Formats: sequence, C-alpha cells, structure tokens
Amino acid sequence: MKRTKPLLICAIVVLATTLLPLKGDLCAQCYGSLMLSPGFFEFDYLVRVCVHFGDISSLPEDVQCCRCRVQGETPIEFPICAYNLHEGIERLEFTIESNDSLAVFSPESYFSIISSVKVCLPGYYRMDLILEACQPLCGPVLVGYAQVIPVTGEDPVWVELVPNRQTKRMIATDMYCDYHYLFSPHHGGYVGNAYLYACQRPLCDEPNMPVEDFYADIGKACAVKLIWRAGGGNRTVIRYRTDRYPTGYEDGELALELDSAPGESQYFYHTNMPRQTLIYYKAFSITRDAGGFVVRDSFVECSSADTVFTDCQIAAEPASWGAIKKKFK
Repeated sequence: MKRTKPLLICAIVVLATTLLPLKGDLCAQCYGSLMLSPGFFEFDYLVRVCVHFGDISSLPEDVQCCRCRVQGETPIEFPICAYNLHEGIERLEFTIESNDSLAVFSPESYFSIISSVKVCLPGYYRMDLILEACQPLCGPVLVGYAQVIPVTGEDPVWVELVPNRQTKRMIATDMYCDYHYLFSPHHGGYVGNAYLYACQRPLCDEPNMPVEDFYADIGKACAVKLIWRAGGGNRTVIRYRTDRYPTGYEDGELALELDSAPGESQYFYHTNMPRQTLIYYKAFSITRDAGGFVVRDSFVECSSADTVFTDCQIAAEPASWGAIKKKFK
C-alpha cells in the first residue's frame, strides 16, 4: 500500500503549474479565486476526475472511492468519472497506476483511446492514456473502467489517477481547444478490506454543487418563467446576456438573487427584459457569509443554462367601430 500519496498530490500540483500552458493558477484556485468572481486571475475551472463507485447523476458530496472485495472477483473494475465539464470536453490526458495487474482500460462508447502506453514492473503497473470524445461532453460522465486482474494477492487493490507520464500533463481540452486542469479530488480507488487510509480530502475545497434542472420559458404577461433546483450554496444567482452565456455570477445583467437551500425547487418570473431578443440565461449557486461576501461558488455545469426568445404579443379581438361605440353608450 502506498504511503506517499501527499507527495504524489504535490507532484500533480507542480506538474500542473509548471508544465501546462493554462490560464489559471492552481494555488489561487485553493486560496483565492473560489472566493472571488470567476473572472479573477483569468479563472480556470477544475475538471474533476475520480474513481467513484456510486451514482454519477449529480456531483457527489462524498465520492465513494472504496468498497469491499467480492470473493473470486476478477477482473476488478474501477469506474472512473469526470465532473464539471461545463465547457464541453473533447479530450482527456491522465495516467492510471495500480499495485496489481492493470489489464485494460475500457472507455465508454462516447470516448475512444487515441494513445495508450502500458508499463509493467514488479509490484507496479501503469497505463498512460489520451482519450478523445466523439462530441463535446458535459459533466458528469462515466469515462470508463480500469480493469485490474488480481495476481499479486494484494489487499486492498488500489488505482491512482496522476499526470500522463508520456506527455507530463493531466489536462482536459474543451471544444475551443483550451486546456484546463484535470484534477483528482481524491487519490484514487480501493477495493479490499485492509484500508490503511482511503478517500483523502481534496487539496482544494470542492465548489458548490451546481444549480440543476434549469429552464427558461415565456410565461404570462410577457414575463420569462425561470425554474430550477438549487445547488449547494445558500444563494442562487441568475444572470443573462443577449450575445452569449454569462461566464460567471458577476458577468452580464442580474435577473435575480435569492436565498435557497440545497436541492430546493424554486421559480421566478423575470420581467422588464429586452423584447424580440434571444436571451442567454445561466444560474449559479453561491455561498455568502454573514458579511455578505461570496466565499464559494459553483463551477457551472451545462444543465444550469438555457435560452429563450422573447416574442411577446398583446392579444386583440377584432371589432367594428359600431360595436365599440355601443360599449360606451
């Protein structure tokens, strides 16, 4: 069992900050920019990749990265999931390491392997991967399964997710060909009974769970009805623009800011917006402290954006001038 995981995570940070031509600073992510507007320090969101044995339908507050071993289980499958792919991810680069025979990585149907290098040493197995998506993907997604065939008798069997040893990068590439940090919030996954430690906390605080099930529809009296399910913060902010989606909770025009509880179903009628215009809405989950300062916000998933065309007409009933005069006699 490895005992050098804190050093390994430090190595990830060093590689990410020194070798990648990225827009943000990972240290600022941990200690500054989560408290500020996403535009601060040329904000670069963190794409999370992890071994997660639970449901990926929403961002989990507690990633399930370990489970018991099933007697006679072979191969052992470690599901690798990715979160916070709100720009539409087309490419992933990372390495999987294991203490037992790492046989194969089986990607989901929307991913294909464009590069795979396998290294086998005594007690050490590694697979360097570059994956490409058939179309821009939003998160969360199941990336695929790392399959380990137990041959060494190790307990637990573990896998690590680290920077690609060939490219020296751990990145996600979006549909605009921009690089983003690919960050493993937990050290990997464990299957077995001998847990020395597991599910280490992330180096950086995780952002709020995002607003979900967000819809914008034309309602009564030319208002736009906004419907959503609140994210993990204590406030919901909805911003809009007429040229593109807002990039953060201070970008564009403010439609609303409301108190909210995680998972709460809410709605709001947006009035006095531009007419005959396509409006781009995006909803953000933020946390404000007692002083009103933002201390954390959501890195927005695709599901928290929508558009609506404000085409509003006043209903009229045809009538003759004679009929109108009769009404006022």
